[in-house]
Amino acid sequence: MGQQTQFSERERQVIEILIQGKSNKQIALALGVSVRTVEFHLSNVYAKLGVNSRTEAALKLSQGTLRESTGADLRESTVVEMEELADNGETPISTRRIPMKNFGYIIGGLFTTTLVVMLVFFNFPAKVADVSSASATSTSTATVTIPTKTPIVSAKDHILEQIRQLVIEYDQAVQAEKKNGNVEFSKDQITDEDILLFKDESYIRIMDLNERLWENINQLLPLYVQVYRDELKPTPFPTQSSAEESSAYYETLISQTEAYCADAWNIEVNEETILIYRPDEGKYLPIGIGDGYARCETYGQMIEEWRAAPMLAKVNKDADMALIRQIMGTPDLKLTFQSITDIANGAGRGATLYADETGAKYYIDIETSRLATIDPNFPSHPEIPSSEVISVDELRGIARQFANTNSLRLAELESLLLYEENCKVNICFFRWDYRNKDWSGTDWAMMPPFLQVGVLTNGQIATYINTLDLFK
Repeated sequence: MGQQTQFSERERQVIEILIQGKSNKQIALALGVSVRTVEFHLSNVYAKLGVNSRTEAALKLSQGTLRESTGADLRESTVVEMEELADNGETPISTRRIPMKNFGYIIGGLFTTTLVVMLVFFNFPAKVADVSSASATSTSTATVTIPTKTPIVSAKDHILEQIRQLVIEYDQAVQAEKKNGNVEFSKDQITDEDILLFKDESYIRIMDLNERLWENINQLLPLYVQVYRDELKPTPFPTQSSAEESSAYYETLISQTEAYCADAWNIEVNEETILIYRPDEGKYLPIGIGDGYARCETYGQMIEEWRAAPMLAKVNKDADMALIRQIMGTPDLKLTFQSITDIANGAGRGATLYADETGAKYYIDIETSRLATIDPNFPSHPEIPSSEVISVDELRGIARQFANTNSLRLAELESLLLYEENCKVNICFFRWDYRNKDWSGTDWAMMPPFLQVGVLTNGQIATYINTLDLFK
């Protein structure tokens, strides 16, 4: 989904079902929760994406890796974030009101474009007669046949053709299941449209294919957007003379983009859409795949870059990465800059995001150049041999030492904080929380500052969230 918006485990489960077109009631039934709980998680998802509706959210949610085809029998396990991170809230508090793409994705645009060009080149086997070859063989052959040159297709058209082919393969599977599977036919009482709902094993098969189709499409659409942007070569937004003018100009851009993207958000069937069968709706619904969708995405990316540019100018990436290596005690830790993003629970504070080779993420607060978050990439309860397990007292000591070393304010505030600890399976959490203070009327009213260290039972630091150092 992208970029680097943080979602809790439960929010990601809701998102998976949301992009399949399910209603709140269907999501609730699938997850075994109440409709009110689903509405709560959806409101958090909308806030993180900066959107106001299901349609806008679905347009912004992209994830997964490209599959060979919708018919391949492939499954990919999803790495589940720790339940405790979800409990502590991961909603970034942001002033953005429209969906924005990952800044790191833009930096990777050159590589993406190169990849697309290579795909185009190798998938169009145009053969042109070699003049010297024809001359050499003319003595033994009465006539020389020059093959017809295959028309050159643009990279954008090639991507759209891949999407259409994936949809065709998926629809062929739907029609085959319709003919031979367990199907229930009905009519929409409002629109009088035909409704085709699969049942039992038929439903499971089609739903599996539908999920993989969307994974493919959500990988291809960003490629289309990047090629469109590379062709457009948009002009950077002008610099304003004051912070007040910049803020006002930013709001103007947002308003313009909301109007500009109205067609992309309110999808109607036209030449820039494609119909896809939705298993839970029992009907074919359109998605945007053409230049209209790409224009909206490009404009959003440009606004985000304009917003993030002043923050990026303050970043010393080498110093940030050196700090992460020092804290983790791994001098040769390989890190990659990902993006400028928000700090979860950070009341709108900006952060630079880095990732290591395991997929673990590290957030450095731009204002203080301090480590704000460690977000690991392993199962919620990794296996730890019993011979490596140490006592809770030792784990508590490790957590306290780590917290005091990396927080400027814990020692100063500790007497005012609520202390909690909790162990589940192979991980223990140690938390210092400032929620006993009245934060009403401040940016911290929704999520008071806290510091939490998660330590595996073998003593390895697993997670870290520190917003104690962020409030004034």
